Amino acid sequence: MKNRISDNHWLINRASAHRGFHGNGIPENSKGAFLKAIELNYPIETDIQLTKDLVPVCFHDDNLKRITGVDSLVWDKTLEEIKSLSICETEEKILTFEEFLALVDGKVPLLIEIKSQRENKAVVQKTLDLLKNYKGEFVIQSFDPRVMGEVRKLNPSIIRGQLMCKERHENLSPLTDKLLSNGFLNFLSKPDFINMNQKFLPIQKRITRGKRILCWTVKTQEEEERALNFVDSYVFENITPKVK
Repeated sequence: MKNRISDNHWLINRASAHRGFHGNGIPENSKGAFLKAIELNYPIETDIQLTKDLVPVCFHDDNLKRITGVDSLVWDKTLEEIKSLSICETEEKILTFEEFLALVDGKVPLLIEIKSQRENKAVVQKTLDLLKNYKGEFVIQSFDPRVMGEVRKLNPSIIRGQLMCKERHENLSPLTDKLLSNGFLNFLSKPDFINMNQKFLPIQKRITRGKRILCWTVKTQEEEERALNFVDSYVFENITPKVK
């Protein structure tokens, strides 16, 4: 089957800013990081989690502690509680996905990662509901093939990506970990692209056959040079990427 990502598609011709363009006092997944990426004309990679009251927010970790200092899972806090927290001891607040979409407003493309949740169907449905009338370009990815399978079921026209890593997933059984790490569950997501941890390039042809290849997260020029031997494009931070 012909891949739906054409040779001139932004996803493979432009590197994406990991959690926005952050650093130098600008925290990840913050309004400041997103605005900086827009200013520099980079596609934005961001993450979706659900609050306790099922509101999608732009936040990477399952636990709030690293970013906010509060030792709690995102999905154990209501939106009101989430909004009371500060990002990395700055004045920045965690944005809802709806606020994020309004901020970007189609100015740059979006690489949206949906995190595994207690309510996988709910996070997909609510994310897609917010994207229904969004005019900008976007693709969706996840580490969880079940999440991407739900995206595929609800809106098969959306370009899908399967995130992968071969490091041990401590929260999973050895069998599930092996199945995920080797792409044996990708039949659920039927991805258009694979996005692999750059440390584990190159990817087996059995996994990549007919798919575009990305990697995450390129943080040095050395990693970039090596990655470009194997991938169409990549997610970056801390560098000025060659792919733009």
